[in-house]
Amino acid sequence: MENIRKSEMHLRYMKLLVTALIVAFYILALVVDRAAGVLFALLFIAGISLLVSRSRSDDKTFFQLTKEYWPLALAMCGPLIAVLANQIGSGEFTGRTYDPPFRLAIFALIFWVFSFVPIKFMKHVQWAFVIGAFLSAVKIYVLTGGGATRYGSDFIPIIIFAEMALLLGVFSAMSIAWNKSNDVVIIALKIVALCAGLYVAYLSQSRGVWLTIPVLIAIACVVTKNIRLSYKLSVIVFFVVLIGAVSYFGQIVKERVSVAESDMSQYSAGENIDSSLGTRLQLWRGSWVLFKEHPIFGVGVENFPKALEELSKRNIITSAAATFPHSHNEVLFMMSRLGLFGLFAILGLYFAPAYYFLRDMRNDDAGVRYTAGMGVALCLGFLVLGLVDVIFLWWEIYPYYVISIAFFLTYIIKRKKNLNENKSLLS
Repeated sequence: MENIRKSEMHLRYMKLLVTALIVAFYILALVVDRAAGVLFALLFIAGISLLVSRSRSDDKTFFQLTKEYWPLALAMCGPLIAVLANQIGSGEFTGRTYDPPFRLAIFALIFWVFSFVPIKFMKHVQWAFVIGAFLSAVKIYVLTGGGATRYGSDFIPIIIFAEMALLLGVFSAMSIAWNKSNDVVIIALKIVALCAGLYVAYLSQSRGVWLTIPVLIAIACVVTKNIRLSYKLSVIVFFVVLIGAVSYFGQIVKERVSVAESDMSQYSAGENIDSSLGTRLQLWRGSWVLFKEHPIFGVGVENFPKALEELSKRNIITSAAATFPHSHNEVLFMMSRLGLFGLFAILGLYFAPAYYFLRDMRNDDAGVRYTAGMGVALCLGFLVLGLVDVIFLWWEIYPYYVISIAFFLTYIIKRKKNLNENKSLLS
């Protein structure tokens, strides 16, 4: 009896701890250096502790839950498998290259840990989204002097930071479905958090982040099927007018668009191919050449800089372009470094979790539907930004992606379970 009581106390404290770690992550990960890594490590330790104690969540062990969602667990292991395949194929083994993909590979453990958290605890995380979006807006305002300058990076590159902050704003707005429809103050606060995320995107001057905004709007239109079409059209018109006004009157947008047009004109004329866009086009071409020459295993994670230097010597890219650390395209970067294994790995990262969320995008329950929308926004947001930059190169991205997918999917599972139990009681 005493052992049972201790076990119950251990689980209760563990649920509170895990909830607190998730809340702290969304509040601190973008504004405090190393917070993401530390909090992710603590979640990993919590998972090991639960494994050692042979705990069961909803009558499921770690292995039972992983077996049920094995396609997703396998997809998250894809980059690790790709690295291993490359090193076996090349015969060159480097231990440090396993660290980043390992953070994705432990998704199954984090997913299982979250399954212990009751849905009533999970709902508290909505306030972490809101606070995180506000703090991100304050951070970028301070670092850019209110938009006067464009900083490159503090501990997160500005384009990566802006996308994650924008998504926090989107998560805040979509979590309105977790509240009662008459909570006007809460709804207003979350809309303001969305505006904070958009403000971060604007001040970031990151054209790649701006490209994801129409995708996020499209997702919002799909999940808001409970809202009248006339209201949705009004919101769409409002955003179109807002974006048009910002583009016309906002100096930041005008300058960035002007620079893009100038870069393309110079590149086409062969006058300056080392501009921002010109360099991207060179790196895309160079990465494709590397993939064609090393289609199965790629050139290797550690050999990419050297491979660019060789392309420069062959006059495929310029010496300036050869100094860049990545391809400015996630798919091409994975293909050039890890070949077909890398291609399948990155596509799996995008589309495997997206599948689980897309199937609930039209669910009759608003809580399920909007949470699925958060998951799709995460996957497609990363996919679109990945067309012009490399996301999975930065440490903070791995825990952000793993924790978010695990959290949203767990919430959907628990919400569906509650709905089914309520139906059983009524029948």
